[in-house]
Amino acid sequence: MQRGWLWLWVLVACTSVQAAERKETIVKQAAAREGMKVRVEGGSLDVAVRVSAIDEVRVEVELACAGFKEKSVEAWMAAHRPQFSETAEAFTITVQPTQAPFLKGLVVTRARMQVILPPYVQLDLSAQSGNLQLEGELARAKPLRLYSASGDVEFVGFAPEVEARSTSGDIRLRFSRPVESLFVRTSSGDVEVTGGAKLVRADSSSGELRMTGLLGSVGVATTSGDVQLTFDALPSESEVRITTTSGKVRLTLPPSSKPGGEVSSVRGEIRSAYPGQTPGGGGKLLLSGEGPKLWVNTTSGRIELY
Repeated sequence: MQRGWLWLWVLVACTSVQAAERKETIVKQAAAREGMKVRVEGGSLDVAVRVSAIDEVRVEVELACAGFKEKSVEAWMAAHRPQFSETAEAFTITVQPTQAPFLKGLVVTRARMQVILPPYVQLDLSAQSGNLQLEGELARAKPLRLYSASGDVEFVGFAPEVEARSTSGDIRLRFSRPVESLFVRTSSGDVEVTGGAKLVRADSSSGELRMTGLLGSVGVATTSGDVQLTFDALPSESEVRITTTSGKVRLTLPPSSKPGGEVSSVRGEIRSAYPGQTPGGGGKLLLSGEGPKLWVNTTSGRIELY
């Protein structure tokens, strides 16, 4: 019985407070030119970018906020409104990073940005805590830069060169065809790459790295994250260098590969489908092939070569 009275009191207290609510849609268009730089700094907004056969940049921002304090709602709306800057060479959309006090007294918030742009622009896309989604082919982006601090990053499409960075968010890259070069850096977020790359460099602390369709040299450094790489092609002059502390490493090479190089693990197991010598009885495998060269080193992680 006492619990029922408590819920009734909470209901009465909540309904007695007059909630404040604001909704706003912001629309912006800008003419696009060949090679123009488009920079999107999304702050805490979720940002979705799509490439289309148009000759302008279109932006639509949806903001909605509800809370018990009108002052807090107005402050949240003001903090999430984007600023636009346009010159002959560049178009910039900026949303300033938000601070924790804006969350006080708020019940519901929604902040989303959609950007549609032509395929011939240079794009830099970043966010503080919002998720980033990009779809389409940007043939002139050298490089295409994608960055989010805590949000996830997802790209479906193609750019000749791609740089993707995240602190704690996951990175998912699904290329429609192999890219020329790829650079990926994350702290605790996982990385997944499909569609192929001719040159790869990747750094991670505890996130897992999974890449398929690789076509050339790779350099990877991790602390505790597992590494899984699958190669469709690996020319004899290529090098694969992987360093990790406790993460497991699994490499799947193309058929008829004859790798050389050295594979070593201080306390981890080594499994290899390729011939070599094990000086000292274990812990190190000297591959006997002429190329490509594999240099794989772990402290306690298991290494598998297939």
